[in-house]
Amino acid sequence: MKKIITIVIIAALVLAAFSMLSTQSVKAGTSEVSVLSHSWYVAPSNTVLASEHGDLIVVGEVENVGSNIIGNVTVEGTAFSSTEQKLATTTTQAFVYDMRPTQKAPFYLDFTAASSATDDLSWVPSVSSVSVTVTSVTDTTARQYTGLTIPYGSSPYLPGNGSYIVVGTIVNTGNQVAQHPWVVATFYNSSGTVIGLNYTDYLASSMAPGGAVEFFATPADDTSQLTSEIANYTLMVDTLTLTNSASSQPTSSPTPPPSTSTVQFPTLPIVIVVVIVVVVIAALMLLRKRQKLPPPPPPPPSPPMP
Repeated sequence: MKKIITIVIIAALVLAAFSMLSTQSVKAGTSEVSVLSHSWYVAPSNTVLASEHGDLIVVGEVENVGSNIIGNVTVEGTAFSSTEQKLATTTTQAFVYDMRPTQKAPFYLDFTAASSATDDLSWVPSVSSVSVTVTSVTDTTARQYTGLTIPYGSSPYLPGNGSYIVVGTIVNTGNQVAQHPWVVATFYNSSGTVIGLNYTDYLASSMAPGGAVEFFATPADDTSQLTSEIANYTLMVDTLTLTNSASSQPTSSPTPPPSTSTVQFPTLPIVIVVVIVVVVIAALMLLRKRQKLPPPPPPPPSPPMP
């Protein structure tokens, strides 16, 4: 009876450990992010984000439609011909660190020669459509510092060279020091479709409460045609959180997550499970060993009487 109780207790501990493991650190579903719009063009000769002139560029915007703060929003684009032949595929990440619910962020997909099986750009004129999907999203407990605002507004102007430039000032209206603030600009046409974007460098290494810094933003691949199509724009002030590395600059193609698995297995629960499993095996081996022990020898005979 005692052996049965022992086995039951050990089995219950194992089940509890696996239950704890299954409730840890689950990645967000891609349904928590919606692709709002996108458009494409061929990278001009003055491109600053594309790998080279002539690449197919797709710009667009995603929105956090879930209830959690998310990060590592990875976007995949596929270019097709008029006959639905797949021409090229590439991935990137949205321009945002930690994305709050209802927050929007742009993305920039660069279809290089290497993104196609032809290993060149001969397919670019054949592009008839592009599909964009969100392939990976991660829940995070990080919190963006919300004390950075643009209280004085911003305004665009067109210098003599025809570029579209937005000028503004960000101010730290909060009570914390902001680390490495930067501004992401998204540009739209009259239909509300994203047609361009860009981001500033880090505007300062840190901003104390009450501090202010001026910025300007212009589309990364600006041309006279693009400038003529811009009807509106939005500005997003972003900053590093304590969980972000302050040594890395924002890039046009952030490194995607190492895995698209839906579950991340944390170290501590795994260790607990392994230990419990080892205990179970040892207990079972001990029980089996005791069951196989030979019966104790009979007591020695009584010594003969003198």
